Amino acid sequence: MSGDRRGIAAAAQERIAPYTSMIRIALEQLQRSRMARAGALALACLTMVAIFADLLASELPIACRVHGTVYVLPNIAKPAALRGYDHARIDREREANDFAIPTLVRHGPNPRVVPAADEALRAPSLTNGHLLGTDAKGRDVLARVIHGTRTALTAGLIAVIAFAGIGIFMGALAGFFGGVLDAVVARIIEIVTAFPTLVLVLVVQAVLHRPTTYTMLLAIGLTRWTEVARLVRAEVLLVGAQDYITAARALGASSWRVLRRHVLPNAVAPAMVAATFGVATVVLIEASLDFLRVGVPSQVASWGETLSESREHAGAWWLLVFPGTMVFVTVVALNLVGEALRDALDPRLRDAVRVVESAQRMNDGRGGPTSKGSALPPTSAAFEESAHT
Repeated sequence: MSGDRRGIAAAAQERIAPYTSMIRIALEQLQRSRMARAGALALACLTMVAIFADLLASELPIACRVHGTVYVLPNIAKPAALRGYDHARIDREREANDFAIPTLVRHGPNPRVVPAADEALRAPSLTNGHLLGTDAKGRDVLARVIHGTRTALTAGLIAVIAFAGIGIFMGALAGFFGGVLDAVVARIIEIVTAFPTLVLVLVVQAVLHRPTTYTMLLAIGLTRWTEVARLVRAEVLLVGAQDYITAARALGASSWRVLRRHVLPNAVAPAMVAATFGVATVVLIEASLDFLRVGVPSQVASWGETLSESREHAGAWWLLVFPGTMVFVTVVALNLVGEALRDALDPRLRDAVRVVESAQRMNDGRGGPTSKGSALPPTSAAFEESAHT
């Protein structure tokens, strides 16, 4: 008897569509779209450049032996004993047993050795050691672009974490509890949305006596959360009307437990998509603020700061082309990945794609619309709504 039950359970399990995680859905969507794959590849390359910027461009080698002392990763540790040294000086003072493993670019974003006056505004060249030229202060543009990648992506990630967290919290409270709290949050959203983000950030940076990178990111986080809050509020209202939420309440679960365990996991998908697009927006805002010279300090490598120098030196085209290209590539890559993520998390679109693929299989004689593995699990209230349309 028990064997028959196990056989029936196994047969039922085979008929049930396997669970498909959101990560797998997103990866499948990336595989379908060639443009999404290109954006993901570009974003992965930019991330690797940002992480290993010190190993790619630095005035100190990756490892070296100078006057009998071995230094490992001096380009990151910046030891006091090598103050005033760069690749050229280490090569000049090399002794018999000394060695040096140079970085790909033998210049840093802010050289420890003051560049000579004749190195200012050098055009790109393959022979003078500056592949993308130098700026008005003699700093290597390629090194500034490499380290500017870290600045842009770090600023985007921190700001997005800040405003996504605020937006999810405010939107969830407003949509779940409603009433006076919903009205207050809605009025705050309307007030903040009435002012452009760039203007608000400029005001905050101008009011502060000593604005820093962190104040800029805080200002962006406090002004960009409204979009996430609106999306999460709408999704919480949809999820809160489902039967399993009513069942959880009937079983005695507290409001905070229902919100934390049942509502939020099914309502944060739009916030993930908005966060991806938000990184691209923050990169543009950060570059704009640096272009106006009210963003990060000048000693921090930034694409916008290099673009700003092109205003004073109209003939130095390399100060405009190379950092501008990096901003363009980063924003386009983030938008492509964001669109793929939006399509992957859209239940209606998944249903439409599944119907089209089933029809194609039927036309090709390879199976019907109920083929194994074709169904996907409901992940939000939108899926329940699309199932009845």
